[in-house]
Amino acid sequence: MDIKVNDISSVKKKLAIKIDPETIKKKLEGIYNRLRKKAKIKGFRPGKAPLNLIRRLYREQARAEAVEDLIQEAYSTALAEKELTPLARPEIEGLSFPEDDSLISFEATIEIAPVFEIEDYDDIKLEKPEVKVGEEEVEAELDKLRQSMAQYKTIDERPAREGDVLVIDFVGRIDGEEFEGGKAEDFTIEIGSGRFIPELEAQLAGLESGQTYDLEATFPEDYHKKELAGKAAVFTVTVKAIREKELPELDDDLAIQISGGEMETLAELREKMTEYVTSSKESEARSKLIDELMAALREKVDFELPECLVKDEEESAAMSMRSRLMSQGFDQEMIEELLATSREKLAEEARRTVKNTLILEYLARREKVESTPEEVSAAFQRFLQRTGENPQNVFERFKGRESEFTGMLQRDVIIEKTVSFMLDKATGGGEAVQDEEAAEPAAGDEEKVEESPASETAEKE
Repeated sequence: MDIKVNDISSVKKKLAIKIDPETIKKKLEGIYNRLRKKAKIKGFRPGKAPLNLIRRLYREQARAEAVEDLIQEAYSTALAEKELTPLARPEIEGLSFPEDDSLISFEATIEIAPVFEIEDYDDIKLEKPEVKVGEEEVEAELDKLRQSMAQYKTIDERPAREGDVLVIDFVGRIDGEEFEGGKAEDFTIEIGSGRFIPELEAQLAGLESGQTYDLEATFPEDYHKKELAGKAAVFTVTVKAIREKELPELDDDLAIQISGGEMETLAELREKMTEYVTSSKESEARSKLIDELMAALREKVDFELPECLVKDEEESAAMSMRSRLMSQGFDQEMIEELLATSREKLAEEARRTVKNTLILEYLARREKVESTPEEVSAAFQRFLQRTGENPQNVFERFKGRESEFTGMLQRDVIIEKTVSFMLDKATGGGEAVQDEEAAEPAAGDEEKVEESPASETAEKE
């Protein structure tokens, strides 16, 4: 077998592979002998038909099987011989297999991880911010809890005002013509929530139940639907109901209700919220430090990024964005439009995330960071908490690929431990490796956002 490696770039290689006649002949003979044992040919018992007849009857099938097997075998041999580890499936092209079975030749294009060094990173110094929690921040979170427990009553005796929830039917028209997405029935909106274009929402206060109004508003110039941006429209709005928000008192009863009886006093609830705000601010401060650390590390090295990794990361981010928008009630057309306008940003973030990950993997190898079984087990529990999946479902989903799943968990642990190690060096100590309550590793420059008790309660409601 003849193997030549051509460098397309530092991370992209093209393998030109030729398989010799003897290897092809041996493979074909093996296939013919196997087919002979099973072939049902009139006049011959199974396994007794002449090989020449088998070759004539099953030639195309044998050649198809042979070329498939030989390409895979030759490709695997080439990778081992040239010590190459591809990051994704190869792109096979230029296949040639003459009718005389004299030669098989093909090209396989692959991408490999970049090879780079970071000579020194001990000079990266970061200042760990002091986290302080003000009383007003705790009160703001307590107010969110009250908002999540709000009750609404329908009123008729006054016009709508800020904070009220309206139930409306509306139809939007531009130059007298209805436009797509500009019509809804029994639509609920809280005045001041920002769900409508600002000029229209500002006019909802003062409307009365049972009345119909024509409200004029202009779409913002940067509106996500380009065909509507900057256009003047008239919305015919019928107010079907006005609901006034009633907030519960901030007292012991609220603490009992919010916690399901686990807390009995407002003081306990306030203490819990103080802990939550402190944890959130510490998480935010850590995320900013990680951003600064990774920016400093990226400045120290430049290397080519494998496009297959960038593409996978970009698609993963797009899927997450699509899922998030769907959960927020956006229709499919709007989701695709928002994705289209975000593609450039997603691509930029994907390249940064891939570079961050490759740097952290390099540092993990250099600093000999490893995972323990206990850490991997804790990572699995965090995975279950994050996804809400049943352990049995996870085992079924990864059946036959257990090592792949375990490797993913090990990698996450190692990356997070590497981040903690580097933060410890950069801040001069005090940054411990994350315990079982740690968040997911942050290879990208993205903040970790904790869920507050307010959001949890809203979901339950």
